[in-house]
Amino acid sequence: MVIQNKLQNQIKNRERDEVLKINLRVKIKKMTIFNWLNQILFYKKGWTTFTVTDQKAFQPYMINRFLSMNEEYVEIVNYFQKYSVGLLESKEIYKWYCAILPKRKQWNKYIKGKAKEKYENWVIDIVKQYYEISEKECIDCLELLYGTSEGKMQLKIILEMHGIENKKIKKLKLEK
Repeated sequence: MVIQNKLQNQIKNRERDEVLKINLRVKIKKMTIFNWLNQILFYKKGWTTFTVTDQKAFQPYMINRFLSMNEEYVEIVNYFQKYSVGLLESKEIYKWYCAILPKRKQWNKYIKGKAKEKYENWVIDIVKQYYEISEKECIDCLELLYGTSEGKMQLKIILEMHGIENKKIKKLKLEK
């Protein structure tokens, strides 16, 4: 009987320890941008329910950025962001978004900025000189030239006229 009681106590202690470990793991997790978006768009819990650490993790700029990736919210976010970054406290921003945006689960596709095509500086200089245009206009011109096979051929002719070696021209991938 004594041994059975000891075993039962050990089992209870282990179960309690496991529950404490799980609770500690849950409490240690900090709110991420995605957790905040879920809170704003779906759960809408009160600001005071979050820990101070979680409240400090609220970043208005990132919230605005991710919310604006939904076409339905672009105008709302654009209008509100002039007030949200710097002027209002995180608490007020959170409450405002919770009140304005509809309650629903959603997934927003992350919109990356387009990687600008990099053109060799020497190509830019030659095209600028050839057409007698500014660097900005030259980059626009290069985009047009690279856009068609005729444009690529034209660029190749311009480079050859300026004495550029075929080896260097081939690196630009102007041919099919």
